[in-house]
Amino acid sequence: MKLLHVEKIIANDTVRLVGLVQVDSLDQEIEIYFEYPQRFADFVSESADAFVPALLLPAMEKGENLEIKPLISAKLFRNLPTIQDIFHQWYPSQLKKVLVTAESPTNYDQKSTSKVGAFFSLGVDSFYTFIKHTKTPSNFGLPLSHLIYMKGIERPLRIYKHGQEKKVISRIMEVANAASIDCIVGETNIRNHFNLQWGPYYHGAGLASVSLSLSAGLESVLIPSTDSYKDVFPWGTSPLLDHLWSTEKTNIVHDGSETQRVEKIAKFLVKDPFAMKYLRVCTNNEGGETNCGTCPKCVRTMLPLLISGHLEKAITFPDKLPSNWNRILQIQDTHDLSHAVAILKLAKDVKADEKLVNTLHSKIENGKAYLFCKGKTIAGVVASILHVYFIKKPFDLVKQPIKDILNSLNLYSANQS
Repeated sequence: MKLLHVEKIIANDTVRLVGLVQVDSLDQEIEIYFEYPQRFADFVSESADAFVPALLLPAMEKGENLEIKPLISAKLFRNLPTIQDIFHQWYPSQLKKVLVTAESPTNYDQKSTSKVGAFFSLGVDSFYTFIKHTKTPSNFGLPLSHLIYMKGIERPLRIYKHGQEKKVISRIMEVANAASIDCIVGETNIRNHFNLQWGPYYHGAGLASVSLSLSAGLESVLIPSTDSYKDVFPWGTSPLLDHLWSTEKTNIVHDGSETQRVEKIAKFLVKDPFAMKYLRVCTNNEGGETNCGTCPKCVRTMLPLLISGHLEKAITFPDKLPSNWNRILQIQDTHDLSHAVAILKLAKDVKADEKLVNTLHSKIENGKAYLFCKGKTIAGVVASILHVYFIKKPFDLVKQPIKDILNSLNLYSANQS
């Protein structure tokens, strides 16, 4: 895979950063782009940087070496081996380490701008980052100056056939105007060309590519966290990864991992009128402004709202959980399990309805059993159970008494001496 050429084009009241890419496995050249209103032309940097995160993960998936011909940040280039190490450790069979070469790694001069952008989609994590940096004292140092919404990031561009993003953009602008913050609305076609699964793989790289396309105007860009520091899992955006996409000009900051998602909802978003009016998390809305109230992500968000007594205030959701919510709530990996455990903890802390607490507890125990068996043959499951009940548990029972006896013997020997 080769990035052959980068060009900044200003026309028809827009500025477009275009990269010409040769994809070996397709035996063809493609164009990928980032486009913004013309008033942000000075924000757009004509370098390879924005295209590197967008291309690295697809290159690793395809097992193709990546060759960068245009100008690239030396800092970003130095970090690419570490980024690859992390992704390969997480997903060894899906993402292979590849050779990355660059003709022009350059140490950029740092710029004097103090503008700070944050991705904002009206979701839980982005609302938390918005509230944190506009309505509460922040240790970050620089005030939030821009919200960023990118059509083609949440879903591929081909999904937006009915203009469903227009109401979303209108609501984002209303939130931005209320906080006297500017709003950058753009679009990119990277997901039309690269069909990597968004959450586990492409999430952070996709957002980093947008951030670096604006590196001439933004000193820092905040990527709202998915998980807390307590639960750092293999995921496309991570406190282990996001900062590694930074250049000499633009810091990419993973923001919000000091708080679990459930706490973001129950302690912060419920106090914000815009969050209660516009919160959207749905996986069935194809990038629109609505929440179906029946998909796993909706249910996972509605539970903390209900438990904290604020579900009726969140007007983008139904005012009741679906009757089969326990079947809809998914625990298919450790990521899902951590969210469910946090919801159960909240329910216990506020002494929520006993039936709901018991249902959550059963769901979690069943989820743990599923994860215990996942990927194992029947023989492997039986062997694991036998090991736990006939080796590990009996050993745990006698381990402490043996330690106590040995400690007593050591103490006796010391006294005798």
